[in-house]
Amino acid sequence: MEIGYCLDCRELNYAITNGNGVFERANMSNNHAGHRQYIFDKPEKYCPPIKNVLIKIQAKLPISNNEIILFKLAIDLGELEPFIQQQKPAMP
Repeated sequence: MEIGYCLDCRELNYAITNGNGVFERANMSNNHAGHRQYIFDKPEKYCPPIKNVLIKIQAKLPISNNEIILFKLAIDLGELEPFIQQQKPAMP
């Protein structure tokens, strides 16, 4: 399972591999089919608000409201833009 972010709905979600074990961006949770989706890479690649939340998700630790607010603020301020441009668009 991978951590994804729906850029249209502005929410975290998950992505899974297909039946052959190959990961595809189109395999994000069903609520986001056809939306602009971003799949996170290793947490170390991102700034601290994003990095901290991703690490906590992977470690199954609780995330405070303030942490998720800073996470979304970092995305709203463009912290993912360089990564989004590098990532191939999601399949519909």
